[in-house]
Amino acid sequence: MKKALKIIIAVALTLLLTFSFFGCAEKKKDDDGPKATPRPTPEALVNEIRLSGYLYADRAQNLERYKSVFVSDYPSVEINIDLDRVSPELYFETLDDLMDSDDLSEAGDVILLDAPRMAKYAQEGKIIDLTRYIGTVLNFDTYKKINPATDLLPAAYEACFYNGSVYMIALEYNHKFVLLNYSLIGDAGFSFPHDDWTWDDMVEIAEALKEKGVETPIAMDYTDYAIWGAFARSYGQDIYDYVGNSEDVKELDLTHPGVVKGLEDMADIIDPARGLVACVNSKDIEPDDISKYAFIVADHEDIARWSEALLAAEDEESEGEKWTWDFIHFPRWEDDNYEENGIYHQAIAANVYGFAVVNHGKSETYNDDFYRTCAYLALYATVKDAAEGYADQGQSVPANKEANSEKFWREYPKAGKNSSVFSNFAESADFAGSLGCFMPTMSAGEINIAYAVEGYLSGERTMLEGLQKLQETAQASWLTR
Repeated sequence: MKKALKIIIAVALTLLLTFSFFGCAEKKKDDDGPKATPRPTPEALVNEIRLSGYLYADRAQNLERYKSVFVSDYPSVEINIDLDRVSPELYFETLDDLMDSDDLSEAGDVILLDAPRMAKYAQEGKIIDLTRYIGTVLNFDTYKKINPATDLLPAAYEACFYNGSVYMIALEYNHKFVLLNYSLIGDAGFSFPHDDWTWDDMVEIAEALKEKGVETPIAMDYTDYAIWGAFARSYGQDIYDYVGNSEDVKELDLTHPGVVKGLEDMADIIDPARGLVACVNSKDIEPDDISKYAFIVADHEDIARWSEALLAAEDEESEGEKWTWDFIHFPRWEDDNYEENGIYHQAIAANVYGFAVVNHGKSETYNDDFYRTCAYLALYATVKDAAEGYADQGQSVPANKEANSEKFWREYPKAGKNSSVFSNFAESADFAGSLGCFMPTMSAGEINIAYAVEGYLSGERTMLEGLQKLQETAQASWLTR
């Protein structure tokens, strides 16, 4: 019996040692083999920050949707939205007052800016350099690092620089296009302007409408730099030697023959003696008045402001006047040898909006962790879902490549309408990177182009003489800064 017990114990010990050996061997094999890379997790950001911007309409969700994408990855960050004025004009007017004061505490922490304001506040040290945060934030949908240089359209990315550093992360474009009143154009005996339409085509239609009693067929504020700058570059000549990443004084070239000719073309179109153009800013045209014009040179912000009136104009069940409308890109300019070589020129200006981070200085509250959180929120403009969320129902034209490629914003405010200056372009030209600002808008605002245009039209001076004076005055001012 004792012998049998010993045999049983021996077998049990043998089996135990055998299993232990194989278990250790298996464990050793696992230790030596490749391991799966763990999925990264968001940083534990914990802060309370204020996001400032404007809403596209009374019930718009552009800021809330942007916030929700960020908070889905960083749930410990509390984001309070303020300055949500329902118009860019009111928002920027309020923001300018707050940012121009010595105390920036009421301005917000992450603020929506346009490119000229970004440069101004960067120069004054009121917003922080975001360059060091680039490449440190992950897109937790793709697990790739956020990189504005590759995620944003080129013109948008370039607009984010001041003196070689990134101070803004681009969200959207605001650009010029032409609103067409098909009903008036049809009354004059013309059909839809074709894709390669020119300024001559617009003038021909305007003259026919003038004869039919339309007071001013075209609404176009030629003093707006986005418009006169396009005419100035209509023959392909740069008017400002601007690289973009330097504080160095740049040279104006308003006296180049191509620039002079382009502005003479503009002056001939807007000549009050012809009565074709009302020099009125599209921002000052009320929704009830837009049907008075055959053509309005407007921008994307105007779509949101006019959307209710535009939709009602084609809704048979709505009250008020009925008329048909659409949007189209700027007309082209044919060169002198167009018939032989088919060359044309086209210039369209766009302003870029994006998020920047207010520099509150350093303190216990405004520490490195706080600024990192703010920078990450701004950098989320390069995440497709955030960019699409901010675009809301299509009111915005995203600067993000992936979001822009969806072209969902073309359906705003009505499916089938061309809500972009790119809509009638060939697909090869159908992206926002083909746009550009011709010089910093703040610098352009110091050039009183009306002096040259009005002097030319009155015969008091040639266009070249007027532009020479403007160029000398601007350069002298810039040199003394």
